[in-house]
Amino acid sequence: MATAVSTHQIRVDHALSCPAMGQTSGPVTIAIAAGQITSITPALRGQTARLALPALVNAHDHGRGLAPFTFGALDQSLELWLPALKQKPPISVYSQTALALAKLAHSGVGSVVHCHNPSGGDLWAETAAVCQAARDVGLRLAFAVPMSDRNALAYGDSQKLLALLPEGDRHQVSQLWDPTTLSPQAQVERANQLAAAFAGDLIDFQYCPRGPQWCSNQLLEAIAAASADTGRPIHTHLLESKRQREWADAHYPQGLVRYLDDIGFLSPLLTVAHGVWLRPDEQELLAERGVVVAVNTSSNLRLRSGIPPYQKMRAAGLAVAFGLDGLSLHGSEDFFEELRLNYHLHAQADLYPLTPMEMLEAHRHGAWAVTHRADVGGLQVGQAADIAVLDYGAMTPDVVPEVCPAPELVLNRASQHFVTDLWVNGRRVLKAGALLGLDEAGLTAEVQAATQSQSQHVYSLQPLVQRYQDALRQFYGQRLHQQS
Repeated sequence: MATAVSTHQIRVDHALSCPAMGQTSGPVTIAIAAGQITSITPALRGQTARLALPALVNAHDHGRGLAPFTFGALDQSLELWLPALKQKPPISVYSQTALALAKLAHSGVGSVVHCHNPSGGDLWAETAAVCQAARDVGLRLAFAVPMSDRNALAYGDSQKLLALLPEGDRHQVSQLWDPTTLSPQAQVERANQLAAAFAGDLIDFQYCPRGPQWCSNQLLEAIAAASADTGRPIHTHLLESKRQREWADAHYPQGLVRYLDDIGFLSPLLTVAHGVWLRPDEQELLAERGVVVAVNTSSNLRLRSGIPPYQKMRAAGLAVAFGLDGLSLHGSEDFFEELRLNYHLHAQADLYPLTPMEMLEAHRHGAWAVTHRADVGGLQVGQAADIAVLDYGAMTPDVVPEVCPAPELVLNRASQHFVTDLWVNGRRVLKAGALLGLDEAGLTAEVQAATQSQSQHVYSLQPLVQRYQDALRQFYGQRLHQQS
């Protein structure tokens, strides 16, 4: 488990303390005690220049640990890619989650929403493993409990999909990709029981209906009612791909987002991931209801979903956070790279362009998506002591002094390679670039060895996955997902 410290002092030459206002101070000493920042006072400049900023927030992830392409889930349209995830070698949930969280820590991420993808075993045991991994690494984690009860095989009639498969494949495809589900109320109760058993310290729980296309109206309505009753947040996928948009328009002619509003699903307790295919009126409605949208640009590019309409979301007044979705552009899970991609992709050459400060401010919305607390995500007295420290000197050997403000420097050059230290809730997670809570080298070697030893699992499933994908191409090509 990450080393706990009751008090500590962090001296830095630059502190990016209040991104929304563009405040950069330094040199300063940041004092932390009992998990909070207790003071920020002037200090003498040190021999090694360092920069502090609020620990970053990954507002949407799945804790995969292994890059999907390594086991044959190659980049392609979302609907064809999802079945290939079943090829993942059977590695322990603890190991893959701990490795994923360790990568995030090295990237300066202190908080994450973990949308759990069940491995097919005992959800209770898997939840315990994820929570233990989070405690060992030392990150804040919102465990989003998976909930679904329809359209497991495709967005539409499963019998029509199965009819497109060779007869000998139908039973196996149903067994592997269409598991038996609990009733809506039983799923809500299970989520509440998991929260009662495992929440605490830095771990919270959220309801996670996988997405409207995978959840019946009865389940969505039960979750909306439970959230209103308990105050438990909701995290869901929404309109990620063009086919999801087409399905939604066919099945909710009055408007999917309007329906969600009618049942009380939209509120400040809701975070929706992706939103690539949201329309302007839907964006405005989400903004009115205080919903956060977690944008996952790398994932959307890799899975051919499109480019999130960040500027339109911004114009609508939506609170936008950023996530990696376990599918960063280069597979490195470097959150600074994700910020940089979003900044350059969405900036516009006009009189009021997107600024680096606005990009960095998104982590405040992400902190809300994870914790629903106002005291997480800032670098001011009274805020939670979630602090990332970067080697400023190593980032600036060729930079003319005083000409590149810290926010611009972070977006132009920062990367996981410059993150030296990380505190979360006052606990030191990284020290001089080394993870304190577990044996990262040993864990990496263990996962790599398990991957190689389980290669037969990948080989044995590939032919079935490819035939399933062929059936999906026919299913969507015949527009069967648009039949109500």
